[in-house]
Amino acid sequence: MARRKQPATRRERLQHLFGSTPGRVLVRLTVAALVFLLGGIVVRQARAYAYRLDEFRIHGEQVAFVQLPSWADTKIQYTLQPKMFPPLSVSIYDPDAEGLIGNHIARHPLVRYVQSVRVLYPNRAEVCARLRVPVAQVSVWHAAAGRTQVRRTRLLSDDGFLLPSAPYEAYLEGLPYRLPTVTGITEPPPHDLGEVWEDGSGRVEEAVAAARLSERIYRDFRGRVAVIRVDVGRFPASPETRSGGEVRLVLSCPPTTARGERVERTIEWGRTERARAEVPWEDDYETKVRRLKAILTQIEPPGFIDVRYDLDLGATRRTRP
Repeated sequence: MARRKQPATRRERLQHLFGSTPGRVLVRLTVAALVFLLGGIVVRQARAYAYRLDEFRIHGEQVAFVQLPSWADTKIQYTLQPKMFPPLSVSIYDPDAEGLIGNHIARHPLVRYVQSVRVLYPNRAEVCARLRVPVAQVSVWHAAAGRTQVRRTRLLSDDGFLLPSAPYEAYLEGLPYRLPTVTGITEPPPHDLGEVWEDGSGRVEEAVAAARLSERIYRDFRGRVAVIRVDVGRFPASPETRSGGEVRLVLSCPPTTARGERVERTIEWGRTERARAEVPWEDDYETKVRRLKAILTQIEPPGFIDVRYDLDLGATRRTRP
């Protein structure tokens, strides 16, 4: 009678498993997993420790602006210095370090938006941002000592924000023309600089568009004509009052004689291209400019010029809603 074979012990089974090719692969995978796990714990602990170290944290003085526009002179660069910002402290090991720095810089009054943030080891950052550009000046009331209020001239940016005047002094002096003065905005300005001028009537947006239009007029007239004032006080008009116009420009025009002084002329412009969709009977910008050029070449141009539409059709169009 054959002798029954004894079952393999656990030790023998393990030896057989680890001696086989699949077993050796399993051992290597197990060792690699343990090393990876232990390494991850070590790295995580080291990262948490480094997160608290000040030498790996970016403060305001370690943030540098790069690729600034050519007109950003020393005064603007000084205004952009870190001490003009609230305190900043961000670890380079923070996974959202770029976003935190970008959001912080975007709060500055002169910064329109942050294009990119580059974090550099061990504790520096480079920021590429687009700065706000003033397009008009406007007189606003500001609270002084006690209950006294004073009227000050502020700058209106190309996105409707209120800007400080001092940093842009050199920029304004370098312009070939003077920024137009805006009138007619009845909504109070924001309390702090660098805040958007909230206006439910759309007058601020139309004033910005008219200021941009003023720059275009200056170029199209090759500097001979400049817009010095923009009145948006009648914007937006109701259908009953729209015949009187909504945006009015005051131009500084060449003198009618060789030795004469420059003359101011009032232009009933109507709406800008931004809001002209609601008044399709008003002519477009190119037609208005051609009409204005033709009138200004007359020997004695009138002091008040309506360029919204053909004067021959004016009586008909003025009656339209």
